[in-house]
Amino acid sequence: MISRMVLGAAALAFACLCSTVAQAVSVVNGSFEHGISPGSFTTLSAVDSSSITGWTVSTGEVDYIGSYWQASDGQKSLDMNGFVAGSISQSLTGLTAGTRYNVSFDLAGNPDAGPTNKTLSVTASVGNQSYLFDITGATHSNMGWTRELFSFIANGTTSPLVFASTVTNGGTEQYPAAFGPALDNVSISAVTPIPTALPLFLSGLGVIGLLARRRRKNLSRH
Repeated sequence: MISRMVLGAAALAFACLCSTVAQAVSVVNGSFEHGISPGSFTTLSAVDSSSITGWTVSTGEVDYIGSYWQASDGQKSLDMNGFVAGSISQSLTGLTAGTRYNVSFDLAGNPDAGPTNKTLSVTASVGNQSYLFDITGATHSNMGWTRELFSFIANGTTSPLVFASTVTNGGTEQYPAAFGPALDNVSISAVTPIPTALPLFLSGLGVIGLLARRRRKNLSRH
């Protein structure tokens, strides 16, 4: 009876310890479903903060894709190049400094022309990473979307999340930079840290279990 009470109290204490996880953070309109009606597609230029809800076209141009090709999630997606390479951004709020976050997104590429390898960079806080998608075999009806992961450690409570095309040439003679990486289905989650007290907690449970077994043995002898 006593061991059960001790275990219950220990479990409650550990639950409280684990409850100090970073608060939830979300991406607004991660699949680009909310915004203007792009038809087949509409080219948006910087600085446009109204056409795609929650997002700003920060530099260059992007194509807001409607029916032109198969989206990864929902009906809309982005070509990160209009006639030139572009970038989009959104301010993440409610971050916890020192916490690691995972940004997941779907990546493909405009299959209409080269370069074969479409490249994209992602930035948040002090983190930056580059990604590549090979369009070989991709079509409008089968884009070949792949799920990608970008991790960063927050250095404050807010941070811009930036996706930027790094495709600047390799297309056609008339439009050398008009065929970029495609983006869709952006989301974010905090990586739950293992509490530093976990090893001590587990060793404590081991001691409690050992004492309980010894007590049962002593009782069985009488």
